[in-house]
Amino acid sequence: MLNEILAPVVHQRNWDLMRVPLRRIADHYVVYVADGYARRYDEDTLPDELKTKMAMILASPHSKVLPDRRLQKITLYTNNESEELDEIGWQASETYFCMVLTRPTLALMKGENNG
Repeated sequence: MLNEILAPVVHQRNWDLMRVPLRRIADHYVVYVADGYARRYDEDTLPDELKTKMAMILASPHSKVLPDRRLQKITLYTNNESEELDEIGWQASETYFCMVLTRPTLALMKGENNG
């Protein structure tokens, strides 16, 4: 079970991309955008890029999804699904997803602006 602080990590093959934890809980989403910092969104406020990627993840065939209680941090950041999802994201457990985002997208979600 995850009881650690979640944060983005660099993609294993493309250093311009970040693997960002996301948790879908009932009517909202929690996106872990920095060490110890998360943003909360609902269906209306979730950024379009995440909505698109979430739809692609949910539409792809899944292997058996782990229960949240069995999810470990290393499993969250590892794509055990299809290779096509490697730069999109994947479902790691019942409610946890790993979204692959560009650094500028992640910076915007943290509230940073360019320049």
